[in-house]
Amino acid sequence: MRVAITKGSLKIPPTYFAVQHAMELADEFDFQFFTMAAEVTDPEIAAAIRIVDASAGTSFAAGRRSWQQRERALPLLFGRMQREIHRWEPAVVHQHFANWSQPAVAAAKRTRAPLLLTLHGADVYVPLTPLADRSLLGRPTLRWHQRTVRRAFDASARILAVSEFLAGKAVAAGADARRIAVHYQGVDTEAYRPAPDARSGLARVVFVGALSDAKGVRDLLDASVAVAENTPHELTLVGDGPLRPVAEAAAAEHRHIDVRGSQDRTGVRAALSGATVFVLPTREFHGRREAAGLVSLEAQASGVPAIVYDSGGAAEMLDEGSTGLVVREGDVPALADAIRSVIRLPRTEWLAMSARAREFVVAERSLRTSARELSAHYRDLIEETT
Repeated sequence: MRVAITKGSLKIPPTYFAVQHAMELADEFDFQFFTMAAEVTDPEIAAAIRIVDASAGTSFAAGRRSWQQRERALPLLFGRMQREIHRWEPAVVHQHFANWSQPAVAAAKRTRAPLLLTLHGADVYVPLTPLADRSLLGRPTLRWHQRTVRRAFDASARILAVSEFLAGKAVAAGADARRIAVHYQGVDTEAYRPAPDARSGLARVVFVGALSDAKGVRDLLDASVAVAENTPHELTLVGDGPLRPVAEAAAAEHRHIDVRGSQDRTGVRAALSGATVFVLPTREFHGRREAAGLVSLEAQASGVPAIVYDSGGAAEMLDEGSTGLVVREGDVPALADAIRSVIRLPRTEWLAMSARAREFVVAERSLRTSARELSAHYRDLIEETT
């Protein structure tokens, strides 16, 4: 059975989520990826998947234009991508993100294949964004994207949201609640495993993500500095973004802060390996909140307890009080207390929490579990149309 995985653009790293489930289900389904701009620099992924890039052979192909220029050219390639999908004759078209979904919507309609739409977060906020939030020049573009998202909602036989929080937002944005199901994205519990020397040496607090206000980086820096006054630890920041100069300035003033910049999957695993606690204080930014937070699951699969704000779907990624802690959004003193409490846990209690974190992900949020659920969705849709 052929499944077309479609996405406006595909850049790996960092967007591994778009391909991981297909790789896990390769023995059950025949997958092919369709996009309008591809840049896959991870050799393992490049060797494992087949990609049809609609920009191939055009002036917007890889090597001819920057990634930003290629993404701006996506509307010029809708027809090419739609024809490639139609030519392949898939049994299911699985679109990631409701925006930039025009080729998938058109191809599914033409081939009469059911359209499965996975919502990831930013796409759901498009219809919820008031036109007044844009300049007069920006409003036509927002209207265009809003029409695209609503058409994707209407055309989809089934809609998958990556959290209960996002499912609720999708209904508020106009999606039919009867066609929405929550599908938690899983993580590879074989790739992310506890370190044999966990909880040895100086306590280490780890953050992985964009260095931005949306991820709560300022809050984490302030909390870590407060904790360091009476609880020695190292704060490791993995990622890049607009607040990197702020983080590096803090690191220059406080020697316990280590800013590592962007890392590939190997680097992320190394940062998580042996960490004492993972912190993701993601928070509201310009009216939007985190849909899920897969990296919290990667941390817990690595045996690292997690601390998150009660913002968006972040709290759905842990078992509160058992595998980690949930803190009120924006409460920096409470965030500091939570970090301090995990660092100060007696070894036996920390090891028990570490084990529960690993068990939670393996049982409920693993890639294997998530792929099995996705397989059931594919089969249901195929049966409904035959």
